[in-house]
Amino acid sequence: MDTPRTTGKKEKELKIVEVSWIDAYTESSWAEYKPESIPTKTYGLLVKKTKEWTTLAMTKEKDYWGNLWYIPTKNVLGIKELLTIEQPPT
Repeated sequence: MDTPRTTGKKEKELKIVEVSWIDAYTESSWAEYKPESIPTKTYGLLVKKTKEWTTLAMTKEKDYWGNLWYIPTKNVLGIKELLTIEQPPT
């Protein structure tokens, strides 16, 4: 069972973003050596971006993030902000 993770602070706004990044992949049959750099796109709430990790979440409720997705920042090609959601005062 997963342990809930607190957000650590009260965000004034949440940002829904599209992250384009290069993911690992495998060939499951005999193939020629032709590696490709096809961007993967992942969508979610931007939790934090550091030198090491770009972290998204699927949900946020009170002080907790749900379904955290850690993407190595060195693999990120770009982050596009899609929507900003103002948080109501508590």
